[in-house]
Amino acid sequence: MNYSAASIVALVGICAAASAQSINPDFGGCYSIRDLGTPPGVPTPFGGVTFKHDDPDLMLLGGAANAASGAIYAVRVTRDSEGIINGYAGPATRFADAPNIDGGLTYGPGNVLFFTRFSTHAIGQIKPGQTTMAKSVGLTPIFQGSTGSMQFVPAGYPGAGRLKVLSYSVGLWADINYIADANGTYDFPAPANTIIDISPIRPEGVVYVQPGNPGFTKHSVLICDYSGGKVDAFDIDANGDPILATKRNLITGFPGPEGGTRDPRTGHFLFSTFLGNRLILITGFNTNCAANLVPDCGVDDLDFQVFAPAYNILDCADPTMPAGCPADLNKDGFVDDADFSIFVVAYNGLICN
Repeated sequence: MNYSAASIVALVGICAAASAQSINPDFGGCYSIRDLGTPPGVPTPFGGVTFKHDDPDLMLLGGAANAASGAIYAVRVTRDSEGIINGYAGPATRFADAPNIDGGLTYGPGNVLFFTRFSTHAIGQIKPGQTTMAKSVGLTPIFQGSTGSMQFVPAGYPGAGRLKVLSYSVGLWADINYIADANGTYDFPAPANTIIDISPIRPEGVVYVQPGNPGFTKHSVLICDYSGGKVDAFDIDANGDPILATKRNLITGFPGPEGGTRDPRTGHFLFSTFLGNRLILITGFNTNCAANLVPDCGVDDLDFQVFAPAYNILDCADPTMPAGCPADLNKDGFVDDADFSIFVVAYNGLICN
C-alpha cells in the first residue's frame, strides 16, 4: 500500500472506528480483543509479523513498510500469569534489512525468513544468521499485481508445505512452486498451480486455524482484508486454498490490518495494523484442542454428547459415523480408548489452551 487520500481519511477515523471493533458472535463469544499498543523503536508504518523460529518470545515485526528503508525489528514480548502476551520488554532492535517489506513475513524451509515486497511484486529471502536480504525473486511471470502477503501451509493441515502468495493490488490468491537453489535460498518457477480471485478483499496477513478453535469445525484460513478493515475466515480445500463460498467475517472495525501470525505459546491470533501502527491480540484461539467437538469455549458435556455416539460406532469407515470422523482425535481411523484418553484430559482441563 501507498499513502493516499483514502488512507489519510482512514487514519483520521481510527479513533471513531475503535468503538466499532468487534468479533462476530457467530464464532461463539469466546474471543476477545487486546490492543497491545505500539512497540517502541519500530519505525512506522508496520508490515508483517511473526516469531523467531527458535524463540517463542521474540517477535519479529516489519518496520518502515513498503519503503526501501524497510527492515525487520526484534521485539521481546512479556506475558501475564496465564502466558498471554501483555506488552514489550523494551525497545526493539534491528534484526535484518527487508527493503519494501509488506504484510508477508514467515519462516520457510531451512529456516529461511521470507517476506513480501510492495510494490516490487517480489519475495525477499534472509538466510539464517544473516542481516541482509540474500535474494529477491520477482513474481510477474506468475501472476498480476503486487504481493501483499505469503504463507506456507503448516504441518497437520490439508496441503501442508504448499506456498501461498497473495496479490494486494488485484485481490488474487496463488499457490506457487518453490525449489531450492545452490545457495540456500529458493526460486519460484512459473506457472502458478492455482490462482483464485478473492477480490474485493485486498489481502495482507494470512494465518491458518485448525478445528477445535471456537467456531471452527474445519481446517480454515484467516485473511486480513486491508481495504475492508476486517479479517475474514474461510474453510480450506485439500490444497490449503480458501473455499470462497464459506467466507465469514471474523473481526471488523480495524483500519488497515496488515501482518498476521499466531503466538507459538498459546495459539492466539496476533496482527499488526498499517494505519495506527498497533499490535492487536485476539485471545481465545488454541494450539491443540481437537476434543472441542462442538466447538465452543471449552471441552464439556456438550462435547461428550458428540464423542460418546462416535465411540460406540468405533470405525470411521462406518456409514453412520459423522462426516469426517471428528471424534477420531488421534486420526488412526477408529474412535476408541486411545481417543477417549485424549478426550478425558481435555475434559478435565475444560478450557482449551
